[in-house]
Amino acid sequence: MKVVFQENQTADVSEIQSVLVITVAKRMEVHLKRKTGETEEKVRDLPLLKNFFRKKWAEEIANELEEFSKAPNTPIDQVIASTAWARGYLQVELDVNSGTSARGLARLCWYWVLSNSPTDEELELRTGLSADEIKECARTDIYKQHVEDLMFKERDAEDYKKWATKGSGNNPVWFGTRMRLREDTATELINSVAEKHGIDLSELKGSLTPRRKNMIPNSDLDPEKTIGIGKGSVYLYYYPQYRESAEAKGETVWRCKIGKTKNQELDGRIKGQATGLPENPKIGLHIKTDTEEKIERIIHDILKVRGKHIEEAPGREWFLTSPCEVEEIYNFIGESSHESASSTLR
Repeated sequence: MKVVFQENQTADVSEIQSVLVITVAKRMEVHLKRKTGETEEKVRDLPLLKNFFRKKWAEEIANELEEFSKAPNTPIDQVIASTAWARGYLQVELDVNSGTSARGLARLCWYWVLSNSPTDEELELRTGLSADEIKECARTDIYKQHVEDLMFKERDAEDYKKWATKGSGNNPVWFGTRMRLREDTATELINSVAEKHGIDLSELKGSLTPRRKNMIPNSDLDPEKTIGIGKGSVYLYYYPQYRESAEAKGETVWRCKIGKTKNQELDGRIKGQATGLPENPKIGLHIKTDTEEKIERIIHDILKVRGKHIEEAPGREWFLTSPCEVEEIYNFIGESSHESASSTLR
């Protein structure tokens, strides 16, 4: 059965006449009858994994395939959001330049059989994308955003804490391979979603990847410069190798992350983000403020307008910049003191 990605963003499954999904022994079988003949054809077996397979999938898949067979102009977004496609009962032909493809690839890797990672050949069969196209798609911001959304939405805070400390989330190398992400990108996303759930992974026993002896020393996280007044923070940090590499080439900007934290110790926030990474970060600039969300957003927006956003980096917060440039932007915004913030930004 082939779901074809077309210019009008529809899926063609008009050759299907009827669908039957049954469970036998420890397998699930999908049978279909094509309009071109009377022979019933089995298109896929799926092992029923103990404590993993959900029996309702059989009914969902049967209903979805039947609906697709009745509606050959089904939007491709609806197809890739289906249990039928996520579980391997449909093939599609995706366009590497489409946001729909990024969403589909993220879902496909996320819902793959828990104990395995998909091979390039398996993904190519299911998506119509070559291995190089899959890599290209997985490097985009929209793909990383879809992965982050799945990580956040599919597990509540308690389940996510278990996954990140005892499950596959405790191994960014394995998780990155599964999701076609670099280890540092996988680590960044794991920590980013933990933050959204209000979880500090650095304080949990056995959290994330094995770290160097003890934690990052507090002295390593003393900001190089602190400005402003307020209970919240906007911060810029970088890894020394990024700066050293740039300066060796005579460049004045390098990869920096710009984030925020509210009513939280800055070093604890950075420690949580840097867990499992190969080098201790340096906080190049610490801005104290009571309007951290607005300050961060404006700085991000100005740097994006300047073409400084690093699209292939995780978390949407990495820029090719420097502490001096960000301080210049902050001063340009006009929040030179706690008192002036309300008139400038609100």
